[in-house]
Amino acid sequence: MKVGTDGVLLGAWATIPSHSDPAHKSSLLDIGTGTGIIALMLAQRTTGIAPAFRIDALEIDPLAAQQAQENVAASPWSDHITVLPLSLQSFAESSTPQTYDLIVSNPPFYNATLKPSDESRAMARHKDALPVSAITRFASRALSPNGRLALIYPTAYDSEVMTAAVLNGLHPVRICDILTKEGKPCKRRMTEFSIQNSPIARQQLIIRDAEGKYTREYRSLTSDFYLHLSD
Repeated sequence: MKVGTDGVLLGAWATIPSHSDPAHKSSLLDIGTGTGIIALMLAQRTTGIAPAFRIDALEIDPLAAQQAQENVAASPWSDHITVLPLSLQSFAESSTPQTYDLIVSNPPFYNATLKPSDESRAMARHKDALPVSAITRFASRALSPNGRLALIYPTAYDSEVMTAAVLNGLHPVRICDILTKEGKPCKRRMTEFSIQNSPIARQQLIIRDAEGKYTREYRSLTSDFYLHLSD
């Protein structure tokens, strides 16, 4: 599975938990980790904020989970990240009740028609494998009181996502509209949800300007993760 722009954006944008108590061990969960890219990005960002932290990374596809484990083992954060080859449903049923300060997911939002022939790619790309209703239902039970659920999804599914969140007692508190190029319509959206209701912070991110060059905002958000943007 390739590293996609959606995953990088979410890993760079999601709010990293911070606590006044230095002894607090932050807990994060990546649902559908794929190659582990978002979990690794969160670990990189969390290191400078909360040295004591743990990240659980769920992945239903066994080959992808194995690749994520290899990537984690080769990283500086292998002691902080646990890759679990489980579906969200199995994890929810089998795990000891626990809370998370941040839950992230880049869920599949492709219709069931025209599925790719490769079963692993189909599982990763189609929403019947990981419905957003299951994610929001789990998050409503597993988030800490001030925790956040961060999702990225096509704007065409905004109504579905918002409905699922509201039905499970979650409130949008931070929204970022993503434009691939200046002047283009918004086709991707990142939203953070919380159990607590508060005013929504809205922003817009344009990836490329009218000339096709990366914008200053996009470079600022992602330069810690892309070698070609770090100079």
